[in-house]
Amino acid sequence: MPVKVLAFAGSLRAGSWNKKLIRIAADAATEAGADVTLIDLRDDPLPIFDGDLEESDGLPGNGRRLKDLFLAHRGLILSCPEYNSSISGVLKNAIDWVSRPAPGEKPLECFQDRVCGLLSASPGGLGGLRGLVHVRSILGNIGCLVLPRAGCRG
Repeated sequence: MPVKVLAFAGSLRAGSWNKKLIRIAADAATEAGADVTLIDLRDDPLPIFDGDLEESDGLPGNGRRLKDLFLAHRGLILSCPEYNSSISGVLKNAIDWVSRPAPGEKPLECFQDRVCGLLSASPGGLGGLRGLVHVRSILGNIGCLVLPRAGCRG
């Protein structure tokens, strides 16, 4: 049975280099035998995470859909833009909403034991490496097994 992999870019911009890169990675994972679900965070917008909003209204519908996708997949491929030497706001916001516990769920269940590959594309000289340090730290701290660096191709 093929491994189920969720793939997306941490950018909303239509012409994002990271959206182009995630399509290439998703195709490669599919060719290698994975069952890949490629999504665009722009298709299901989320409000900025706010604990008061969560308390009054619960997990937003788009947040629940995204969380369900995380729960249904064992692997993640993320193409992460670097914004000011760190993680993009849209990616951090998606992680924050998906991480919220629901009744009957274990804490961080949708991240626990997920295998995650990180990619980045940038016109800058470092190719997004500074931002990946932050993404790796966040995901590692919430239970993902983030694959080691495989090397850079230039």
